[in-house]
Amino acid sequence: MNTPPLAPPDLDFKDRISMVALKWLAKLPLPMLQRIGQLIGQFVAAFPHTGVYRTVLRNIERAHPKQSRQWHQHTTKASIVSTAMTALEFAKTWGMPPEYSYKQIRDVHGRELFLESINSGDGVMCIVPHWGTWEFMNAWVNEHTAPTIMYKPGKQPGVDALVWEARSRLRANIVPTDDSGVRATFKALRKGGFTAILPDHTPNDNGGIFAPFFGTSTWTGVMVPKLIQRTKCRVIVMGCIRRNDGHGFDLYILPADPAVHDDDLASAAAAMNRSMETLVAIAPEQYQWTYKRFKKNEHVGDFYRS
Repeated sequence: MNTPPLAPPDLDFKDRISMVALKWLAKLPLPMLQRIGQLIGQFVAAFPHTGVYRTVLRNIERAHPKQSRQWHQHTTKASIVSTAMTALEFAKTWGMPPEYSYKQIRDVHGRELFLESINSGDGVMCIVPHWGTWEFMNAWVNEHTAPTIMYKPGKQPGVDALVWEARSRLRANIVPTDDSGVRATFKALRKGGFTAILPDHTPNDNGGIFAPFFGTSTWTGVMVPKLIQRTKCRVIVMGCIRRNDGHGFDLYILPADPAVHDDDLASAAAAMNRSMETLVAIAPEQYQWTYKRFKKNEHVGDFYRS
């Protein structure tokens, strides 16, 4: 087992209380946590004039312009509920041993593609959008390979400490989201290793280009396409979503759009975005539309302000 090179964050009293509270939540049954999250999400979704509701609605309207207003509103409410449920599901998987999370995976769609990719001897880049409850799939991946995963601590040290503790129980090599982490990821791919990256966020000014994402030319990170170009690795797209029957989670593993291997960076970035769109289309309400993904775009300006 590899020890993550990132040290656990220093915690003050408030952060320790936060971590203890999350560990207590993790002891509750998963169906209970999901029900609590559902109630929280329904409460938030009942107020259409809040910032969260407006952000989700505008994202969904932008991404699915051909759908009806009724569909937009229904999907907005469903997405807010799903996001609240996901937050508590994360606490559950972080606070439990990997064996628990592994057992929650019911069906794996694309298992053969995954196994073929990791057994090929080539490096494998796994593109993971912020879709569903992706943290649950870490344990499943850990059963088959020891991934190199980039991780950027958030603004809540108590949560970060719990995440660090959870991932230190896996075989994963956790590296920072800086130049040293990129170098470690590059080396892992060149040696035939596996890495998973969530690239559907807005990068820094010098870390992206404009590429279509759900029909909008959006500022898109180029780190993943550059790593693919330099290592000639295989590329798959992967996600983990809550089952409709409420019993566990399903994994989906799809091949990436072939153009993700293009030498032209703009073409490769657009293909990366299309690859994520294909996965999200399976259950669009489980995507995290609360993020202002289209804030930096090429044509329509910051429509979140209006």
